[in-house]
Parts: sequence; C-alpha cells; structure tokens
Amino acid sequence: MIYIILFLCIVSIESSHFYGGTVTWRPMSNTDTSSKVAIMFTQSYQWRRSFGASTYCDQTVITNQSPKLSSGTNTLQCRTTPSSACGSYSSIDIGEYCTDFSTIVDSSSGQISTIQNITAGSVFCVSFQGSAWIGLQSSNCGGTGRKKRFFFSGSGTTTTKRTTVSTTTGASCYSTSAAWSIGCCLDLTVRSDGFINTPPVATVLSPIQVSIDTLTNITIPVIDADNDYTSCRWAQKTTTFDECGDVCQTAPGSILYDEDCVVTFNSTGKSVGEYYAVTLMVEDFYDQSTYTPFSSVPIQFLIHIVNTSSCSLKPTINSTLSGCTAVEVGQTFNFTLTIIQGCTGTTILDFFRTPPLYMIKSSVVQVGTTNTWEVTETWTPVTLQIGSQVYCAVVTDR
Repeated sequence: MIYIILFLCIVSIESSHFYGGTVTWRPMSNTDTSSKVAIMFTQSYQWRRSFGASTYCDQTVITNQSPKLSSGTNTLQCRTTPSSACGSYSSIDIGEYCTDFSTIVDSSSGQISTIQNITAGSVFCVSFQGSAWIGLQSSNCGGTGRKKRFFFSGSGTTTTKRTTVSTTTGASCYSTSAAWSIGCCLDLTVRSDGFINTPPVATVLSPIQVSIDTLTNITIPVIDADNDYTSCRWAQKTTTFDECGDVCQTAPGSILYDEDCVVTFNSTGKSVGEYYAVTLMVEDFYDQSTYTPFSSVPIQFLIHIVNTSSCSLKPTINSTLSGCTAVEVGQTFNFTLTIIQGCTGTTILDFFRTPPLYMIKSSVVQVGTTNTWEVTETWTPVTLQIGSQVYCAVVTDR
C-alpha cells in the first residue's frame, strides 16, 4: 500500500531561484540482510519557473517527463570523510521530473527518485549545495565573516531531554548571494527492533506569504512509515555536516513547536518585501521517551512579508479524503477537491501543489455560478512509490 497524507495549505506564494525542498531516503526492503542494501534516494525541489530553460515547466514537459528541471547543473554528494565511509554511494544528478507549475506565481516543482546499492551498515551524509537564494535575510554577512546568531531553547541545553519549544532570535543581514545546503544522513545499521530505519517524509509549499505585523502558524505535514515518534528542530551547520548553508536560523523571532512541527512566525517589525528562509530538520525516534534520533531529513522554504490584504477571508480547500489514505500500486486513484472562494467578487486564479510523481490534476472548474470550484486529481502509482507520500496544495484567488 502507498500512504498519502493530504495536507492542504491555503497560502499565496511568489517566485525565486531556489525555493527550497526536501531530500529523503528509504531501504527498498527494511529486512535486507545482504552485504549491499538497495536504497532509494528521493529529491524534491521548487524553482523559479522563469529563471531559465533549466527550471521551465509546462504541461508538455510534465506529460513527456522531459526535460528534467535543473538537470546536469549539480549533484547530491556524499559529504562524509573519508570517502570510503560513503558505502559505495555515487553522486546523483539533482535533475528532477516536473510535477506541477504555476504561471501566476512563476514556480516549478519537481521530484526524482534514484536507487543505489549501498554497503550494509553504512553511516554517512549527503547534500545538494549551491547558490543563490533570492535576496533575503541571511546569516552570511560579508567577506570577513558572519554576524553572531543567538539561539534560545525553551527546554534548556540538557542532552537528557528533547527540546519542545525553541526560538530563533539571531541577527541577520540582507544578502543576494546566500548559499543553500540541503541534505540528510543515512544510518543503515539494523535497529534494536530488527529492521533498517525508514526516515519520515515531509513537504511544504514555498514561498509562504505572511502579512506584515501578524503571527502566523505554519504546520509542516509529516508521516513516518515505521510509525516512529517524530519531531522537528532548526537546521544547523557543524564541522561534520552543513544542514543549512548561509540561512541557518535566519527567521528572527520565530518559535518552533518541535513536537508538532509548527513554526509560529512573527512579522511585527519586519518590512514588506523581505524574504526569510526557514530551514528545519524532521527527526524520528523509537518513542517519546528516547532522545537519539534514527534519522534527520530537511524541509526548507521561504517566507515573504506582504501588505495586509483588503480581504481577510482566504479561499478554503475541502476534500472527502481522510488525513491518511491507502492506495494500491497500479490502480488508478481519483479524488476531488472543493474550493470555496474567500470574499465575494473574487475568482480562482491558480491551484498549485507539490504532488507525488505521475499525479495529474484537471482544470479548476467553477460549479455553475456559485462561489464553489472543483479540481480532480488522478494518480496511478508505480512500485517504486510504495511508502509514504505527502500532498500539499495552495489556491490563489483575486
């Protein structure tokens, strides 16, 4: 069975070069006892559609699955030294199949999965690094170094309990050359309960528009195939692994409710037009009483500060699907989403999402002359998609 979390995000988004994304992995068989274990690496990124031919997507590109987004421009590399620790891993091109696009917000989203045979028991880290994010508030503040970042943990600095609420209050500066680093670490040792771990899966749309002088809660949808306890934390840059490039904890005043994976962003005192990058790691634990994670996977996105809208009512998305739905491989699966306009006199301009590969959406159709609209998704999953899939959508009206 393939499990989908249907997470509906009602936000507006705007374009940039690198929007963010996530990288994860999983064993094709979590009980494999051979000397080499088949591991599937999945990369999901979002890009500025008009940046150039490498990030351009339309329906023809989706249908033909060609050309791939950003193909040949960079790779997902092993960052662990010595290289012999990388378990025969070979760098993977970051080019991904386009899964959706938006002309309204100038965005392309894509996904690619690649299988490699990795030495059993290997422990190493991989990441995709590059530049630059759109001009934003960054911790990279010039050629002589970085401004100091301050980090407050609501649970103290003890290593015997998990942080549950944490706040980033660090100073930052405007940068047009902030680098990104997005990646995860693999641990193929057998767990105490007898199988190889499968990391959690998460996604979010980017950028998320936040009105000036408001408090906004941003929920990160997470699912874990092993039914482990999951939690989120701020990404870090250490001497052994760089999880966040030049945008580590650069959303001052944000509060992360770790156990719920909810970021509360305070836009008071910010300026309209500013961008802030949020870089998090989602971790899975055996249960709530353990404090050493099995794995950490990234989720990175942008927040864009905008003026307060004259319409306080946002459009809503509804579905008859449950939060987690089982889908069979090779069987065509359909579901319909119902969109309700916010204020009267508006119309639905765009419906954009980060779906699993091969999921196709219909046109957004108005139901008669009402304020209700519908869109249908059609998906025939393949064997390589067995596991957890997360679906996230955004609707824009005007």
